[in-house]
Amino acid sequence: MQSRHFAHALEATKYTYRTEGIRGFWAGTFNPLVSITFSRALGFSIYRKAKYTFDGWIEAATGRSPLQHVNKPGTYPDIYTMTCFTGAGMVSGAVTAVALTPVELIKNATQTSVLMASQVDHTSATPTPAGAKNVGRVSSWTSMKRIIARQGPLGLWTGFRLHLIRDVIGSGIYFGVYETTKQSLNSYYGAEKANSAGAIAMAGAICGVGAWVVTYPLDTMKTRAQNNLVGSSLPSSTSNQSLGAAIESTAKSALHRVPSKWKGVEMIILRSSLQNMIQMSFFEQAKVWIDKLEFSDGSRTLPEVERHFGRDSKIVHKNDKL
Repeated sequence: MQSRHFAHALEATKYTYRTEGIRGFWAGTFNPLVSITFSRALGFSIYRKAKYTFDGWIEAATGRSPLQHVNKPGTYPDIYTMTCFTGAGMVSGAVTAVALTPVELIKNATQTSVLMASQVDHTSATPTPAGAKNVGRVSSWTSMKRIIARQGPLGLWTGFRLHLIRDVIGSGIYFGVYETTKQSLNSYYGAEKANSAGAIAMAGAICGVGAWVVTYPLDTMKTRAQNNLVGSSLPSSTSNQSLGAAIESTAKSALHRVPSKWKGVEMIILRSSLQNMIQMSFFEQAKVWIDKLEFSDGSRTLPEVERHFGRDSKIVHKNDKL
């Protein structure tokens, strides 16, 4: 719905089935499936490391540890906890944007290959026979080769600026809302531990929806700008020069037609709420399991860290002695 104007989601569903069949609903999934494990692991690893870093900075500046505050039963979010989690999320989004831009570009090119081919077909002297499906379908590998052939290796990062802005804002909101909602629900319902299953699932659903609702216009602009360039038959030099023009044109079009920026957002809300309920539940459980692992020398995955509070136990003991 971001790549072409459809009145509603049902119309887009019917069009996809008519032109691509059942296969069209799973087009472009191979590339994300291969890369999603790496990108998710990278994003959450960076977030967790950044979270401890922000906690140290804030504690050094104010004398208060956001992670200690969060893990105390009955406490509610404050400016320090929100700054810690939102800041860590923004750092994670900035780093993962570098890895995810080519992945999303190839996915978009693959998913819209039939749509782009049908638009070209309208101007062709030999139109596609009625009822034909998957005309113009290309694989993820073919999409990547075409992008590189037309725009060079750096063409895989087409739309990176919009992607970076989207992910920095989106990841900041995502983790900030998640941690804030989880803490609030735990305290409101009197949970005895910081990570109750119900609070995790509900916070996961809310944070995913919140992040996408705010950043969806940016995602629409990014997708259209990428499709305009990827679908172009212009040579590399011309396409590279037109990147700024494509983004500017897409932005102006979206601003003049404000509702178009939100096309398809209902599908994103449905997908995101279910996906993040499951994802965050698995993440929290995996985090507990991994933290209990020990290496052959007896050390753990986070040496010298007191897991309940997220602090360096050596520093705590030294301060206690003073």
